[in-house]
Amino acid sequence: MIDDVQSTRLPNGLTVLTEHMPGLRSVTVGIWVRRGSRHESAELNGISHFIEHAVFKGTQRRTARDIAVETDRMGGHFDAYTTHEMIGFATKVADTSLAEAVDLLGDLVSHPRFDQEDLEREQKVILEEMKMVEDTPDELLGELFNAAYFPNQPLGRPIEGTKETVPTFDHKTTLAFHAREFSFSNLVIAAAGNVDHRRLLDLVGRAFDGCESGTAARPTLIDNPRPRPAAPILIEQKSELEQVHLVIATPWPDALSENRYAASLLASVIGGGTSSRLWQKIREERGLAYSVGAGGSSFSDVGVFNVYAGTSPEQLDEARSRARRCY
Repeated sequence: MIDDVQSTRLPNGLTVLTEHMPGLRSVTVGIWVRRGSRHESAELNGISHFIEHAVFKGTQRRTARDIAVETDRMGGHFDAYTTHEMIGFATKVADTSLAEAVDLLGDLVSHPRFDQEDLEREQKVILEEMKMVEDTPDELLGELFNAAYFPNQPLGRPIEGTKETVPTFDHKTTLAFHAREFSFSNLVIAAAGNVDHRRLLDLVGRAFDGCESGTAARPTLIDNPRPRPAAPILIEQKSELEQVHLVIATPWPDALSENRYAASLLASVIGGGTSSRLWQKIREERGLAYSVGAGGSSFSDVGVFNVYAGTSPEQLDEARSRARRCY
């Protein structure tokens, strides 16, 4: 129930949200940073994603092994990710382990060590991650599409950075970006499950006591001018593959638009599941593709709707034509 959601903005700028769900014996708690790849300069492209990785290499109080063992000891599921507009760290634990989870999250986000040797090893890991994307056609297509749809703009850059930028993220560069951008005003701490709001406020106060708040302000559209999509787009890549991977795109409501709920419903009708128009027309009736679907991506100031299909080269024209008739 929405009545069970409580929000508090602390004097230091931290925002704390809870949703009490008394029927559960677990809690999902996380910290979200209002910074992502679109808030980076071209020279620092990928540093938000790099920091998401690097904090797990150790803090002032915990080694990388300590972090891994403590997570397993709580029986929790830990997840971290970076998008164009945020970085997220979240874990699901039994309600009896909430205090330990908040302490671990706070330590990761506020006190990363950023040891130079650790950073150099993690650079290699991310370079391997890039190769993995290049070896996965549908993921590679997503990056090629973004670069072409938002040319020479932050939203068009790869979230993980490039082979040129990532090796430059040394201790000094990484520490400076973290100190500036991971300010309290950019942090949202949220928990849902069997959690009491007042208790979470107390735990957050302990976890972030004495931390430097940083100087960064929240991201604004002044920092990131409204993106300008480019069209039409035709991309040819990796001709040695057996399939053609196709994306058809159109503008879409942004995350703050009053039309976002109607848009979500429309996306489900067009390509959201096995009963959707795309699935039924492209896969079930014509057998043109194994993988086919659609979905919208809504950013703070712009949106894009993508139709995706993987098909044989000789079936491309028919698949594209039938996909366009579905919406």
